[in-house]
Amino acid sequence: MSKVTSTDNDFLHTSYDYFVGLYHRNVKFMGFSAAIFFIALIIGGLLGYFLPRSVENFLINIVKSDRIFARQHGITTLSILTHNLQSLFITFLGGIIGLITFGALFLNGFIYGSFLGYLGSNHLTSSTLGPLSPKLFIIYTVPHGIFEISGFIIAGAAGFRLTKIIYNLLRSDDNLSDHYWEFKDALALFIIAIVLIVIAAIIEANYTLPLGNYITHL
Repeated sequence: MSKVTSTDNDFLHTSYDYFVGLYHRNVKFMGFSAAIFFIALIIGGLLGYFLPRSVENFLINIVKSDRIFARQHGITTLSILTHNLQSLFITFLGGIIGLITFGALFLNGFIYGSFLGYLGSNHLTSSTLGPLSPKLFIIYTVPHGIFEISGFIIAGAAGFRLTKIIYNLLRSDDNLSDHYWEFKDALALFIIAIVLIVIAAIIEANYTLPLGNYITHL
């Protein structure tokens, strides 16, 4: 049995301190990012539930697009990861402008909320969406969605950290090097987001469907 050395303990302690510090330095950005996502989710849910026709075509187009993507690329870890990473990069680099990160987060939250609200509205008349229900949507989304949503929220926080860097550079005579630690934080957050998206892609491609089928047949 291998022994835990003092070097291992030092590494674990240093890593723990770094991630705790990273969290505390960026907790406001993460809170703001999460707020945008969940406010959009609530708005989408309310529209989907009370005004289902207002979001029906929007959701049908998303489903059609996803099915075309699945036929062309298959449902594999790589195809899902490639697709989600594109959105993740937009969410992060959109922080250079700010509104792009805001829009990406809002859109993702709105899509989740719209599906839940629409499927729960009892106005499901389009066969394009298939035999879905809020329960089935949650069952087949939650396993990978926990990591995917967390990844996008953290990428949003990284994007807003970039926004603050750009804002500070424009309003002062600072050099980019003066904000090195902030840029380092943004990259660290983005790397964490990528790790979460990778985990989400692995789960979605390999475990979500079997797990969902198992739960629905209990």
